[in-house]
Amino acid sequence: MSRERMTRREALGAAGTAAAFGLAGCVGGTGGGGNADASATNTPAASTDLSVILNWKPNATQAGYFVADRNGFYEEEGLNVDLVSGQGGAFAAKQVGLGNQDIGLGTGVALLQARNRDLDIRSFAGTQDSNAAIYTVEEQFGEALTEPAQLAGKRVAVVAESAKTMTYLQMLLDQEGISEEVELVNVGVEQQTSNLLSGNVDAAVGIFSDSLGLEDKGYNASMLWLANYTPAIGRTVFAQPGSVAENPEAMRGFLRATARGWAWASNNPAGAMDRMVEARPSLSKSREIGLLKMQYTAKHLVLSETVREHGWGYQRADAWDRVVTGLIENDVIDAGIAVDDVWTNEYLDTDTDYVGDYAARVSTDYDLPV
Repeated sequence: MSRERMTRREALGAAGTAAAFGLAGCVGGTGGGGNADASATNTPAASTDLSVILNWKPNATQAGYFVADRNGFYEEEGLNVDLVSGQGGAFAAKQVGLGNQDIGLGTGVALLQARNRDLDIRSFAGTQDSNAAIYTVEEQFGEALTEPAQLAGKRVAVVAESAKTMTYLQMLLDQEGISEEVELVNVGVEQQTSNLLSGNVDAAVGIFSDSLGLEDKGYNASMLWLANYTPAIGRTVFAQPGSVAENPEAMRGFLRATARGWAWASNNPAGAMDRMVEARPSLSKSREIGLLKMQYTAKHLVLSETVREHGWGYQRADAWDRVVTGLIENDVIDAGIAVDDVWTNEYLDTDTDYVGDYAARVSTDYDLPV
């Protein structure tokens, strides 16, 4: 998509301010209403530049953001969005907290760890449920994994550096009363599957796409979503609260357009993968598994019960309370963090299309394996 972009320096000069977030112009836009292909009717003279650091390299689980960008939904909100490749949620949180990026994507654990290091960032939307999963293959486990109690007496591969998965797993084992019966085997990053297939462990903790990849290779894979058993905060949209307060409409527009992007992606999976490939051509080599990842994300992580009840991006106070309590009890963060300061629904326009009525606008009736 060809678009003229005002540079950050030019935009700030035009606005007569040195603030980094959202002061490049007077933001307007359509608010995402009407038909998904409708043109903007209130495009501002100067757009706001936003740099958005992803939780990882561009991949199908981020489809909604790339659709919003490639389809011009951000542009209709008066935004010039630059989607920046990331190196994990913790890295994204650090970059946003230091002011190097305007907005970031990452888990609640990543955000809370950043807050624990005195970086002032806040979650402005809960965009996806946690993707953490315990997975295995029948060839090694001996049967399909259908309930946590089956882990008793088993060896489970974990990445000790991943506070998110380690914490959620420990909470699950404690809850099931089998902590002393499960051997945790520490492995390197992205070495869980190789250890599983070599017989060094019986199951592994990773994300849902690990199981999908094994199924795609012909293994009889199965998995348990950790969020089904323990409190968890999945992928969030975070930024510095002070910067957002200086131009709240920039964040509101970003969230409206992103919800619209996810609705379009959910209803048009093949088209969404086209947008992903346009953005990162190397994804064409793994298009089929990428399509599955996107459909799983849309069906199981984006369209949650909370979204059905309250709208896209809505965050629950009780979920944040439980996660903060769990992280404190497991010594991941220090006590004393004010939970109310780490998240807000204030900038979610639930009375607008695609945010408030997201569930009514999408269909995720996909026939998926695993």
